[in-house]
Amino acid sequence: MAISPASKSIQGSAGIIPVSLRDRWWWAPFAWAFKSVVRLRHWAYDVGLLRSKPGALPAIVLGNITVGGTGKTPHVMALLQAMTAANPNRRWAILSRGYGRATKGYLQVDREGSPEEFGDEPLELARKFPKVSVVVSEDRVAGIEALKTQGLADAVILDDGFQHRRLLPAYNIVLVDATQPVDRDYFLPRGRLRDLKDRLQAAQAVIITRCPDTLTKGDLRLWRHRLQMKPEQLLLHSGTMVEGLRDLRTKRYAGWPRNCIAVSGIAHPAQFEASLSRNCKVSRHFIYPDHHTFKPEEVEEWRAALKGAGYPEALITTEKDAARLRNMALPEDLQILVLSMQVKWWDEDALHALLTSIDKRVEASAAVTDI
Repeated sequence: MAISPASKSIQGSAGIIPVSLRDRWWWAPFAWAFKSVVRLRHWAYDVGLLRSKPGALPAIVLGNITVGGTGKTPHVMALLQAMTAANPNRRWAILSRGYGRATKGYLQVDREGSPEEFGDEPLELARKFPKVSVVVSEDRVAGIEALKTQGLADAVILDDGFQHRRLLPAYNIVLVDATQPVDRDYFLPRGRLRDLKDRLQAAQAVIITRCPDTLTKGDLRLWRHRLQMKPEQLLLHSGTMVEGLRDLRTKRYAGWPRNCIAVSGIAHPAQFEASLSRNCKVSRHFIYPDHHTFKPEEVEEWRAALKGAGYPEALITTEKDAARLRNMALPEDLQILVLSMQVKWWDEDALHALLTSIDKRVEASAAVTDI
């Protein structure tokens, strides 16, 4: 059983922004040790002791410098749609490590497969884009080589991979969560950082995610200063908007109930609940760890909750969790609705500049890899 976590708030440049940053100061020695190892590894690449190499295909990396969700997978979807619309003739593939899978090596994701085979996020991507090759590989360089050998794509977008220094991508995009700013954070395990803050300067573009509204020019200048960005780096900001509810089995759109049970195993359950609360009353929220594997006894808890106090009319979960639930033997009388969310670009001109910049880099990289 779980309920929505209480969250603190700060007055942000675009209104009240909830944050859950905690300084776990007692982990400071371990955080210092981890940061030292990360810095040493980057130094080895920077001076040439370890070598980076371009991929066999032009590669666009979407990554972050923190653990937890910054919205990488939804932004992969949004960027893929935008890049495909801008250049329909270019064949894109998606490459992911396949976090949480029980398998190893390079695999092409089967839409009818399981999260145990491919990971929940690659499976979600494959089901969302049936005409796009989605593959998983721990070794990003080898994965891109396999894509080229099989003739599956002209370019590839990586869902995570900013820390994979062995690959020299054509374009790096780093996502920063507006509700958990990296400039105030600490290294693991004291905080959420998994990479150096100054690594942001290695990206060609930075996207501030989870912005509740458009940012002013003054807000954007402040973000540039806080993140110590270079003048040539592009800065975008985005939010999310509710697309609607779909039935897990039929995939048909459904209406909003007056009262619901929420189920989530994601990095930011409070934001999921907030999206639901704008449309219906959430009488109870079952919260599990990110990438959680659901169990039959947990499903029975949900069924019992649907018959409990408050008369909830439906059970609602996320698209990411739906990828894991679809492979379960669910009771026939249990209707599960899936909340569909979309990335909202707050500045279309900035998005156009990003797409133009990516296109130029991909063309230049393709010319080199074809030699």
